[in-house]
Amino acid sequence: MVHSTSPVFPLLTLLPVTDSRHAWSALILALDARADGDFLVKVFGELGLAQALGALTCIVPLQNPSALDDNHALALPAESIALLIPQELCTDPASRMEFERLKGHGFRLMADGVPDNGQTLAGGIGAVSSGRVSGQVVPLSSVLSHLPGPHLATGVDSSSGFAQCHSAGYGWFAGDYPLHPEHGAAQQDINSRMLLLKLLGMVTSDTHTHDIEMLLKQDPSLSYHLLKLVNSVSFSLTTKITSFGYAITLLGRRQMQRWLQLLLYAQQTSGGGMSPLLARAALRGSLMEALCQKIGGGRDDQEHAFMAGIFSLLGALFGIPLAQIVTPLHLADEVEDALLEGSGWLGRLLSIVEQSERAPTPSLDEQLTANLLTPESYCQAQVQACQWAIQVSGET
Repeated sequence: MVHSTSPVFPLLTLLPVTDSRHAWSALILALDARADGDFLVKVFGELGLAQALGALTCIVPLQNPSALDDNHALALPAESIALLIPQELCTDPASRMEFERLKGHGFRLMADGVPDNGQTLAGGIGAVSSGRVSGQVVPLSSVLSHLPGPHLATGVDSSSGFAQCHSAGYGWFAGDYPLHPEHGAAQQDINSRMLLLKLLGMVTSDTHTHDIEMLLKQDPSLSYHLLKLVNSVSFSLTTKITSFGYAITLLGRRQMQRWLQLLLYAQQTSGGGMSPLLARAALRGSLMEALCQKIGGGRDDQEHAFMAGIFSLLGALFGIPLAQIVTPLHLADEVEDALLEGSGWLGRLLSIVEQSERAPTPSLDEQLTANLLTPESYCQAQVQACQWAIQVSGET
């Protein structure tokens, strides 16, 4: 058993990676410089990241392959991990023995950077990662076509950037492109989403169940997605839900409200892929809830935290100012203040969650301390949130 000896618990963030159809396919484990092999073992084992991943891959940066010794390697779920290694080491013949050792443990290896023309990647490197810098995409040379991939594009910040990276041969994508949909894309399925907002208002205002059911039946696609989500294993039900009235009565308004919030993002794109915002919204809502729990928030506080996280992306979803969407919903004052002004305790948690979508920085450490959160509790909350969000994203 490997025990952590680090005097300070390092910071980490878990960043979603999607495929060409916007389905959640991997996580990038972004670490600060204090992380070591002991810390990785703790995160995957004791804190439960290995279980949270499900079928997803976790991409773990590794600056020095020899730093991950055999004891640590044996304690990690190697089959679920792709090690991201600096490109200069991946083209250095002297690293060959280390790569063979890591491959022997079952890790996949990825080069952090596309090699220059004339350079050859060492055997065992199966994919490359490259950032999109100043709007430019590093093309994948034909030399790399024999690699199994998928190749990772990072820093993808727009739908046009996503299209460029996809055309260049990348199969995995990380960055803020879901927050900046192409012109007109946010208007797709606008009627269904407006109906969802109306339903949310009815659920939160204790409208009669029969009236909610009648409105829900106006949209067959929405009805299908709701029943599919309600019947998913995420909610540990032993009884199949076969009618909307039964779902509302049996499961209560709180769960109904949560499903409707998620379904706002569950509409498929015109090309048949998932909404690129679904993974991000599910993770924001779940992380807000988990952080609220860590600071001692009660059931109602946690529900408000989840709602603030989910609704924080409605502006990107609808393509209009958030105030125009939120104000008619008559949300709790603390939720509305967090969304529109970034104020109050919920606003402070939302700021932390937004920072969690970047590599960890010292300012994040300061914000955690100011909000009575330790780096370890923050890490626990991220793993907990990821496990729920990964499961739900895969079932919508």
